[in-house]
Amino acid sequence: MAKTAVIVDQEYLKHWAGEGHPERPERVKVLIDLAAELDRGKFQLLPPKPAKRVDIEAVHGKEYVQLIESTASRDAYALDGDTITCRDSFSVGVLAAGGFLGLIDAIAAGEVANGFALVRPPGHHALRTRAMGFCLFNTMAIAAEYVKRTHGAKKVLIMDWDVHHGNGTQDFFYADPSVLFISTHQYPFYPGTGALNEVGAGAGEGFTLNIPLPAGCADAEYLQVFREIIVPAVKRFRPEWILVSAGFDPHRRDPLGGMALTEPGFAAMARYLLMLAEGFAGARIAFLLEGGYDLAALKNSVAAVLDVMQQDGETTEGAAGEQSRITPLIRRILQVHEKYQ
Repeated sequence: MAKTAVIVDQEYLKHWAGEGHPERPERVKVLIDLAAELDRGKFQLLPPKPAKRVDIEAVHGKEYVQLIESTASRDAYALDGDTITCRDSFSVGVLAAGGFLGLIDAIAAGEVANGFALVRPPGHHALRTRAMGFCLFNTMAIAAEYVKRTHGAKKVLIMDWDVHHGNGTQDFFYADPSVLFISTHQYPFYPGTGALNEVGAGAGEGFTLNIPLPAGCADAEYLQVFREIIVPAVKRFRPEWILVSAGFDPHRRDPLGGMALTEPGFAAMARYLLMLAEGFAGARIAFLLEGGYDLAALKNSVAAVLDVMQQDGETTEGAAGEQSRITPLIRRILQVHEKYQ
């Protein structure tokens, strides 16, 4: 099997949101340590390059990019109550986007089998002209537009399993039928979006699939959702690329979330997506780090996903038809989306 690419770099440590902020440099420090432990026969470290300005502006526009760039002249600047920049934040954000785009290029060229961009700051809350939720640039939205524009993709799946709803990513593609956006998230919870009746608009109606889960969901519930909702939806959509917003704050130890996922649960979700990529996307799949704030849980969960990315074989977790406390919710979601099938 070809190697799995890993994008991580010391430069990602330079973004600093202030003392006590949960989105801290140590998040990447533990992943740099993890990268040093990887088998070089299976994994290839790719150095990130800054994203081209045109690729960021294609999503955010020139004025917003200039706004974030202007924060480089200040030691600290609050874009909102919990999104704070330092002098290096703009350049780190550009490098985060560039790291993920470089990974996509390497996969498209057949240089690697798949890959994981272990970058910060996260991006899935960032709106077109507004930073929020620790996020400056929406790296996932930038990447989805890039893979369509540069690599000719006609159908892109974005799977977001962060504990928080990816409101920014959803907003970018809400009326776009070329992007299927699927989000599993704790609900009700920050940022308050992601209700099951948020299904897209206009030509994009039916191409946003929200799976709002109650607090306390663990591996069994998440895998039931994959079996009964996500896998069938992806098979109907038949994506050419799969891009994963991989937040690890649904972990049972995470201080910001209220879910109960474990390392094997993240690995099983990744295995489902890898199986779908093999079947429908020519194995073109790239993972992007979003949240995850318990350092040990983050490192161990990323390691579990990376391990699965170098394995072959289909997933067999759980059996179809299993009942759980979220079975009624699953039925409601399927009913809402039935008319789009």
